[in-house]
Amino acid sequence: MTNRRSIALLGLLIAGFAIAVIAAFGNGDANAGAEARAKGAAAVPADALAYASINLDRNGSQFQALESLAGKVQGGQGAVDKLNAMLDGKGDQAKIVRALGGDVSIGLVGITLTSELKPSVEALVVATAVDGNALPDVLKQAGFAQGPALDGQPVWEKGASTIRIDGSTAIAATSRATLIDALAAQSGQKPALADDAAFKATIAKLPGDAVAIAYLAPARIAGLTQLAGSLLPQGALPKGTPDMAQSLAQLSATLKDVRGLGIAITAEAGGLRVVAAGDADQAALTKLGLAFPTAYNPQILKQVPADALGFAAFRDLGPTLQLAITAAQQQDPQVKTAITAVEQTTGIALADLLAALGGEHALVAVGGTTPAAALLTQPQDPAAAGATLAKAITSAQALANDLPMADKAKGEAEKRAGGPLPQIAVTRQGDNATLAVGTDAKLAATPSASIADSDAYRAIVDRAGVPADVTGLAYLNGGAVRAQAATMGATVPNGAKAINGAVAWGTADGATLFISIG
Repeated sequence: MTNRRSIALLGLLIAGFAIAVIAAFGNGDANAGAEARAKGAAAVPADALAYASINLDRNGSQFQALESLAGKVQGGQGAVDKLNAMLDGKGDQAKIVRALGGDVSIGLVGITLTSELKPSVEALVVATAVDGNALPDVLKQAGFAQGPALDGQPVWEKGASTIRIDGSTAIAATSRATLIDALAAQSGQKPALADDAAFKATIAKLPGDAVAIAYLAPARIAGLTQLAGSLLPQGALPKGTPDMAQSLAQLSATLKDVRGLGIAITAEAGGLRVVAAGDADQAALTKLGLAFPTAYNPQILKQVPADALGFAAFRDLGPTLQLAITAAQQQDPQVKTAITAVEQTTGIALADLLAALGGEHALVAVGGTTPAAALLTQPQDPAAAGATLAKAITSAQALANDLPMADKAKGEAEKRAGGPLPQIAVTRQGDNATLAVGTDAKLAATPSASIADSDAYRAIVDRAGVPADVTGLAYLNGGAVRAQAATMGATVPNGAKAINGAVAWGTADGATLFISIG
């Protein structure tokens, strides 16, 4: 398999997860939450930009689950044995890890941009299960010296870095001022991130038992994008040059309505689970052109072959694009002028094209001597949609043929695809019809066996706990991808041989990616 095709297959799954992650800002019911990984947030100021926490407890269930998964990967058990031997040893790294204990968090407190756009970072490290007796000796060996105490507790300093130890809790900061702010948050003298509404709403949607979590406050980062825009060179831009300041302003407008975004990673007996969730002003984001899909039961999977390398299923691409285009037109009148010019050049009305992209869709990749891919779609009016899409493809090919080197580029594309690119076909099934646009129009036909009935697919879906109704769904067949790699003469990494596959989906509560191992 060529590197480009490998990247395309991986991109298929990533695209599906990106489709699903839109739902991460939903208002679903909170579960037990990831409070165990959020203990360090009590010492992080509420206006922090980001936060992360990791579980380093080797006696905990998560670390043991990771060891079990590693044992299923070729060479993984040997790596685990070496890691444990190192952590049990007498080296400086082992001493530091043991002294820090099993719960370590990092808080990104602030970023300052200079006129040269060089960042200056203020950050915290909070460990809530330290060995208070061993840590001072470790700090001495690392070059720290005892400085003036804070609140009666010892403080260790090395350059600007400062660490205070209080029993089983240690707080390290990039400066003494940042450490003082952290202590104020910890004591309740100033707001802490742990009490922030967006942080709590986001964390409550993540799994309670996680090996690691990460939290981002996009609304607070919005100010940085505005600052970056103001620092860009001013003056007239050459014709055709993108207006970066305007782009940053639009990005800032979007970020300010996203209050929080969190991700948690959990290790299970059957694989790794990544869960994304968030908190946002959905009404404001909708006005900016971001669509929030509702859950549905994908029926287009009946059109995906059982031996497919993977797929990404979603729906209503046309209405979603319409929402984004409408918002763009409201923000920039030139967008409407550009759309009118394209309509006149191609002879295709935008409304007709968007109408052709309604209903359910699936991006599908299949293997073989000549791998193929296609967009399957089931619009409400198949005849009209088919005519519009065919016209759009013809216009695009005509425009491409007018470009320099078009014949050579087309020849190379057809050689890579093993045939004309793209094609379109319609297969009727009673009152329904499937359109396929891609390198193999035969994918429009109903397969003799669909992915929905595939044993490999069902095994991963059942193990992952995928619900019947989702906002988006993506799947990658590990066994089929490895077989395709062998067909194309590529070498499969040892670590990939233990991966059965991966599935990603979205719900009202968030988005989940599950990688099945062993």
